[in-house]
Amino acid sequence: MVHRRLIYLAVLLAAFVLQITSESYLGQFVFVLTLALPVLSLLLSLPGMLRTRLVLTAGRTRVLRGEGARWRLTLEAPAGLPLSRLSLRLTERNLFTGETRRRAAVLSGAPVELDADTGHCGLLELSASRVKVLDYLGLFSLRRPASEPARILSAPIAGELRPVPQPEGGARYVSPAGAARKGSGEDYDLRDYRPGDPLRSVHWKLSSKWDELIVRERTESPSPLPLLTFDRDGGAEDQDQIMDKLEARCRFLLAAQRPFAVLWPGGDGKPALRRVSDEKELEDCLTAVLSSPPPPAGAKLDSLPKLIELAGEPVFRLHLTAGEEDSYG
Repeated sequence: MVHRRLIYLAVLLAAFVLQITSESYLGQFVFVLTLALPVLSLLLSLPGMLRTRLVLTAGRTRVLRGEGARWRLTLEAPAGLPLSRLSLRLTERNLFTGETRRRAAVLSGAPVELDADTGHCGLLELSASRVKVLDYLGLFSLRRPASEPARILSAPIAGELRPVPQPEGGARYVSPAGAARKGSGEDYDLRDYRPGDPLRSVHWKLSSKWDELIVRERTESPSPLPLLTFDRDGGAEDQDQIMDKLEARCRFLLAAQRPFAVLWPGGDGKPALRRVSDEKELEDCLTAVLSSPPPPAGAKLDSLPKLIELAGEPVFRLHLTAGEEDSYG
């Protein structure tokens, strides 16, 4: 806008020189017209300036880490009114890693698309600030309210669905109360098929996923609730590995009809807890994890006074790390 004002001042100065050097009315007419032009532009632009609206959207609201995704900036105005130019400052933030990018942008009518940074897991948010709509000559500006942010979930890439070890040891797939069919005070465990087991006890859905026969066996006591935990003290690459593991572990437990809980250090340093028993709750849990800002330095679950107690239920903890080995307890 500054360079447009400088150009206008140069034109106005030239019109003034023409007026004082010309003996005809043409010079005076050109000077008056040049002097009135900004006011005329503002009057014609004002209805559109007052009603122009910026809309931020995302082409895809959920992508896997590294997949292409784009932001879309659209300038909307009432029908019949020409679109004004709009200048703004964009901020793209990964809420999970805290990484931030800022850039300036100008819209002049046609929608603008920008690439989103999906290199790491996290909830990406694009927000606009310093939104100014310009008149047709670009000499005056009017502040407009910032639009609602747009969001894209850069989700982890689940690896191989590995079984979650059980505290009892052995190749058993344990199902807690409510995870499978429940009778009068009776629950069912899941274990490998053994010769002589009746076919009616085979869990066909889970067996088809694992290409091996898994049967349901009645048990009198509920199994410990799996508690998946992780810390946030590593870099973005380490967190990507942990998120990939978390996705794979969660998918396995859901396939085994096994409710579980996820515990991690929140942005305020306090533990954040989510319980999961179906696909929707898993998606809500991942969104909560990936929108959680980095906690204060040194905030680890083991350094906290104690883990959250899960209503007196027995808990089997699986602590996820960026390396190959995880810890159990």
